[in-house]
Amino acid sequence: MNKQNVSFFSLARQVKNLDQKLKQTIDAVLQSQQFIGGDFVAEFETKMAEYTGAKHVISCNSGTDALQLALRALCLQKDAIVLTTPFSFIASSSEIAALGGQPVFIDIDPETFNICTKNLNNWLQKNAKIKDGKTIHTSTGRFIQGILAVDIFGQCADYSEIQKIANEWNLWIVEDVAQAVGAEINGKKSGNFGVVGCFSFYPTKNLGAYGDAGCCVTNDPILAEKITRIRNHGRKSHYNYEEAGINSRLDGIQAAILTLKLNYIDSWNTRRREIADKYCKGLAGIKFIKTPKTKIGTHVFHQYSIQIDGADRAFVEKYLADNGVPTRIFYPQTLDSISFLQTAKELKNECPIADKLVQTVLCLPIWPELEDQEIEYIIQVFKKLQTEL
Repeated sequence: MNKQNVSFFSLARQVKNLDQKLKQTIDAVLQSQQFIGGDFVAEFETKMAEYTGAKHVISCNSGTDALQLALRALCLQKDAIVLTTPFSFIASSSEIAALGGQPVFIDIDPETFNICTKNLNNWLQKNAKIKDGKTIHTSTGRFIQGILAVDIFGQCADYSEIQKIANEWNLWIVEDVAQAVGAEINGKKSGNFGVVGCFSFYPTKNLGAYGDAGCCVTNDPILAEKITRIRNHGRKSHYNYEEAGINSRLDGIQAAILTLKLNYIDSWNTRRREIADKYCKGLAGIKFIKTPKTKIGTHVFHQYSIQIDGADRAFVEKYLADNGVPTRIFYPQTLDSISFLQTAKELKNECPIADKLVQTVLCLPIWPELEDQEIEYIIQVFKKLQTEL
């Protein structure tokens, strides 16, 4: 077996495939001089609404800003609790803390890695009560305001159960869809399972801009209007300021690129599922790994995450790298282990499944332009490794 050097992720082939269309798209923006807002942003918001099935799309500067905009529009109160996952990129919790709220971490499902609905329900039954229509943390008196669920690695959380819990406890749901554009449950697109869905279009995402970009989607016209105001300095119209806001506007070039790429997202996601299927079949006989499972809806495999079980992860990582197969650890630590996110000791919740996962998870290359022979090479490197352990 001759050594190959596979990229963990690359946009080079995508750019080459779309070369002329990208140049025409960018040139159209340059000629129009509509660099902030304007027709290209409006077109993207319309196309994204058509794609997701959401009534309102409000574009913004990043996925992180999308989360902040959603939480601000929902009037997250100082010291209020938001229940969320410990296994995610930091933004899903940092924006809660940045606005003065308190993330409380609920352990994850061992197969989907998303927030575990059984643990969520048990925590509320044990620690919460409803008083005057509000959900209150029994021992501290803090307001429990909502749930921020993350669709980790491209698979939706269990929203049928999360919604039941939210209804019972008068909580809103914010859906972090940064890694799951195009995922579905029973034909319903991701982004529509909470009162607001928050997308990131960071370049490495399934639908990626060539810079920072994001959006909120909602079916609530009042929330849509409020998010639209907050993203542009809190103004309803030019120099008509109604509340404190931020500057989080999408630029025309990124909007035009995203509109172009929306034409390809379904085929790219299909290719990701094909690659994941090849991995699952090819790695089935490798005794020291666990391959990911699809339990909820249609997975779009932003990451292909295995677990190393029965071997030293650092050794496996180095062996793969030495043979031209780069990997990444998403994520190396749980969010509840980060001190500024876990400031209230009395709200500390044990998350043993997430604690174990950060010690075992390893992500393999998965991007639409990855070639079949590269996938087969990666599988063969694993098989060779197994004979040497």
